[in-house]
Amino acid sequence: PEAGALVHQVSAIHKVHDFVITSMASTFGMEGHMAFFIKAIVGLLFLMTFNELTTRCYCWTATAVVLWGVMSAMGLSSDDCVAVIATLLFVRAVPLLYRRGLTIAATYPLAFVLPIAKHILPKYTISEENFFDCDGATAEVADRRRKALKELSARWKTKYPK
Repeated sequence: PEAGALVHQVSAIHKVHDFVITSMASTFGMEGHMAFFIKAIVGLLFLMTFNELTTRCYCWTATAVVLWGVMSAMGLSSDDCVAVIATLLFVRAVPLLYRRGLTIAATYPLAFVLPIAKHILPKYTISEENFFDCDGATAEVADRRRKALKELSARWKTKYPK
């Protein structure tokens, strides 16, 4: 009789255990948000390694894989692992994004515009012989310009010696 009761208790424990496991798919309740967290992880990795895809990206990826393995071994679901990794990545990304924001705020606005504008604005190459009369000026005006530039150059060499 005692063995039958023990088997019945063990069976009841297994039923409760199965019920708890199937009813609670995620420890943190994040099962519906896995797509968001994966997008957040990819976005944060992109922002953290933008313009410097060095070993840093590989180290972050390897760390995430190791964390996934450790947390899975501890019994966390895939959804929970993704949520934890996204949270840790966000915490690590905050100082990096803050520094990037300060850098962007401190950068002169033309530094952002000029790399684009150089492809739009026309570019001229003028030889030294044609420089002083490139606008169709007469030979007399071109000679006056040449002399004025030479005088300016001579004054600056005496005023600002190397």
